[in-house]
Amino acid sequence: MGILADHVPSIEQLRAGVVEVIDGATTKKFFVSGGFATMNSDSSLNINAVEAFPVEEFSAEAVRHNLAEAHRLANSGATEEEKTAGRIEVEVLEALQAALNAK
Repeated sequence: MGILADHVPSIEQLRAGVVEVIDGATTKKFFVSGGFATMNSDSSLNINAVEAFPVEEFSAEAVRHNLAEAHRLANSGATEEEKTAGRIEVEVLEALQAALNAK
């Protein structure tokens, strides 16, 4: 989703993925695990994220390893709570892996 000046005020839920901030000629990419984006009537934007990290701080190898472990947990004979936590972790790590592949 792109946001330009005079955007209609609204609030949107953010899923796990990349937030790209363009400030003049500089672009910064952050991976967020989720949150909300609020577009205000004065064309400002507020992003409230559970957590956000620069994309370049992640290791593709570590993400692959953690994703394999999350898949194992999500598909194991563990409790329903542990399976749910594993599925959430898989969703976030798959989004992170896609972000790293797009760099």
